[in-house]
Amino acid sequence: MIRAVVVGLIACNLVVLVWADQSGRQSDIPSCSATPLPDNMVRPKYPKDALRSGTAGQVELRAIVAPDSKLKNLAVISGNPEFSQSSLAAIRKWRFRPVSDQGHPLETIFKIHVRFDPMLREANSDVELESPQVEPRPHSSPPSVLQQGSGEQVHGMSEPGIVGPKPLYQPEPEFSEASRTKGEQGSVAIAMVVGTDGLPRDLTFICSSIPASNQNAVDAVGQWKFKPATKDGEPIAVAIAVEISFQQYKR
Repeated sequence: MIRAVVVGLIACNLVVLVWADQSGRQSDIPSCSATPLPDNMVRPKYPKDALRSGTAGQVELRAIVAPDSKLKNLAVISGNPEFSQSSLAAIRKWRFRPVSDQGHPLETIFKIHVRFDPMLREANSDVELESPQVEPRPHSSPPSVLQQGSGEQVHGMSEPGIVGPKPLYQPEPEFSEASRTKGEQGSVAIAMVVGTDGLPRDLTFICSSIPASNQNAVDAVGQWKFKPATKDGEPIAVAIAVEISFQQYKR
């Protein structure tokens, strides 16, 4: 199954900055290099004896994920055996996503830190990308002048008293034929302004790890409709960003 997923809305502190020109030249758009967090992150169970005695613990593990998203290996680097077994059992249920470089999934190694806290009575996990370290391609610096678009005052989501825009209509992008044929996966981040009419404008690429599907992403996002953001109950224009994740799943 082939699917593009809207990962979420990301608040921008300022009006949209131009990270690439509106023509979307591929050489101008840096690669998205954020660590892809696993899906279905089941929380490790706190061992009963350790919880009863108020014992804290930490476990460090390494996961090797193949380009097809399958878990090749999961090993404990350090940690008490009791906590380690609980961590292994939970993490084997996680669904990992490999890092993509220009749309091509790569074998990826993650380091996972699990902390068991008796005060919280639960375990919390952090995921760190160990390799590969995909370097963003060189790109021009954004200009200091912010886009004002239609003349509306554009607010940042960090301003106090602002209630963010709520999506009403979000058609999902389709893979480009080139990405579909090559089996590419990745994500595209797009900055934009949502006006008082609830419509997006000034769409600008922030980064992309699947360039062949950039236009598909921006074409779909351009059709979205929102309930506009408000401040003190009045509609306002705000700058936000969205990330689209393109993933191909086998049936």
